Amino acid sequence: METIAKKINENMSIYEILTTYPYLIGLFKENGLDKFEKPEILEKLGPLLKLKTPLSMMGVNKEMFVDLLNRSVDEHEKGGDFTLSKNPERQKDLTMLALLPCGLKMPFSRAFEAFAAEYNKTHSNALKYLLEGNVNHELSYYQYIDSIESFEELPDIIISSDINSFYHQSFRQRFLEKKGFAGPPFEKLHADFEKIDFEDPDRQFSMLSANLLTLVSIDDLLEGKPAIESWEDILKPEFQNSVVMRGQAEFFCNGVLLPFYALFGMDGVMDLARSVRTGVHPSEMVKMVDSGKSDVAPLYIMPYFFARKIKSKERISIRIPKEGAMVSPVQMLVKKSAQDRLGEITDFLCSVEFGQLCADAYFPSVHPEVRNATSHIERLYWLGWDFLKRNDIGKLKKDMEEVFMKAFRETGGFV
Repeated sequence: METIAKKINENMSIYEILTTYPYLIGLFKENGLDKFEKPEILEKLGPLLKLKTPLSMMGVNKEMFVDLLNRSVDEHEKGGDFTLSKNPERQKDLTMLALLPCGLKMPFSRAFEAFAAEYNKTHSNALKYLLEGNVNHELSYYQYIDSIESFEELPDIIISSDINSFYHQSFRQRFLEKKGFAGPPFEKLHADFEKIDFEDPDRQFSMLSANLLTLVSIDDLLEGKPAIESWEDILKPEFQNSVVMRGQAEFFCNGVLLPFYALFGMDGVMDLARSVRTGVHPSEMVKMVDSGKSDVAPLYIMPYFFARKIKSKERISIRIPKEGAMVSPVQMLVKKSAQDRLGEITDFLCSVEFGQLCADAYFPSVHPEVRNATSHIERLYWLGWDFLKRNDIGKLKKDMEEVFMKAFRETGGFV
């Protein structure tokens, strides 16, 4: 490993890294450095920028990111790496697949890879796993999940983020209704989550953590605007083109759209589209807020993890509307057929030590003994299991997308 660690260092240029190892662009994108995916930007700015410069600007831990890059190179050269978006069928060979929210991926990777190294020393069958960012697979991998037919096509353990295809009617009918997944390991959840009935009553999903979505305002840009106490307040005509949320060309975050639908109906989704000016990665939102410019949007729907990264704290408020911070779940599915065989792995993932790692990254844990750094956020909004089972989530997403994008374009929204 010593020689591998020397392949990439923080003083190398972006151009040198991505031309030598082009497959690393996925890791760059997960950490808000997606601009270098464009050849013209890579060739113009890449040779001039050392890796450490944008990482410092983004507040990304340099040592952890460089280590992540080198480990990815190592796996790729061993032939053990593959691109999930291009080869989703290969997931069946994995012991564990984890699709994680930005902010949790690096600490999760470090902890799990240390565990896997020890695990592989004492087990004849090597632990095969893939850890990737959830944001890269909204329009690729999850579409593949909608098409699979058998448990054999799935990894033994799946960790995923947001309300994704595992909640769609097709997956529910083919898999969840067959009761093929092991139940959650906790007798009761952390008090932060117990009050919102976060535990799956059917004991199929094991909830691990959550990405809490908050509303960040640039207060001096809100002068003359209505007061904001509810999520519904940002739907008022006075806030047209005033909001930024996570999105890209034809996709906007379901972790935001679904709660707005549940709270305010399809009219609420339409009104939200009129309020949204643009869709970007949360790391880009942080840069917008910290730019000090007066022509940026005044409101940002972003994860609490990213809200804490804003440096211009005197200029902003992190708001928790009266309905609560929106809960975007981090959940696990474990095949019953593998439950006993992989008990050591699931015990690790459900341990207080691992839960504390999530909590320290501002992703609160469901483990009852963990000290959550977000416990001061008293109000949480969770869609609820009745909503998730009552609605055809896959169809609802498509309907929302059609309504949202039409109103978004009509009112001058852009990406």
